Amino acid sequence: MAKRLKEKKVLITGASSGIGREIALLFAKEGADLCLVARRYKALAEVAAKCRGFGAHVLESIADITDQTQVQRMAREGIAALERIDILINNAGYGKYGPFLSMPIEEWDRMWMVNVRGTVLVTQAVVPFMVSAQNGHIVNISSIHGIQTSGNASAYCATKFAVTGFSEALSKELWKDGIRVSTICPGGVLTPFMGSAPEEKNREFLEPEEVAEVVAGVVTAPGKALVTQVVVVPKTRPFMVQEIK
Repeated sequence: MAKRLKEKKVLITGASSGIGREIALLFAKEGADLCLVARRYKALAEVAAKCRGFGAHVLESIADITDQTQVQRMAREGIAALERIDILINNAGYGKYGPFLSMPIEEWDRMWMVNVRGTVLVTQAVVPFMVSAQNGHIVNISSIHGIQTSGNASAYCATKFAVTGFSEALSKELWKDGIRVSTICPGGVLTPFMGSAPEEKNREFLEPEEVAEVVAGVVTAPGKALVTQVVVVPKTRPFMVQEIK
């Protein structure tokens, strides 16, 4: 069976755990070569080793995506190792829920730094290479909270709405350069995100592997098709937006 991503060169942020980890593993199985980005060396090395086991060429890049110098270094190293970047997946994210009046401004800052600034910095670092090639696909992992709101999630919603808006505007700007931009908006996912272990979450939530499959489908859409936005939620409760208490 032909591999869907054979010879594709892919950069994935937040690749050491959760959705990013599963995207990396699936893409490696499907023939892609990878630049995997995260802050935690041990966890990232474990993911990279598994990807190499599927035959992928893998560069591990330890970087804080909120630091412009580190991001630019990471992008240069990724291009040098893979020769180009066909697909960029901005997956790294941070979130914390809580009432507006008791949410420390430091948490607002951290969410903005990772979810918005980090996404922008990585995109700024990679897009010039895509423009030169007149080809590329950017996938930004937003959230159901990037299109719908919940109480006690104002800070997180604000950052994810920003990611969604950034993606839509960027898609209109870069189409002339042969670059596609897609946004994935998952509902609840069984990952350690938000500080809760997967086993402590609602078992109706999505498996991270399911989200990874959706991402693979988006980047391998046939012919002239461009999937601009995908909302992926648990089919057992498709209209539920979790109300945070």
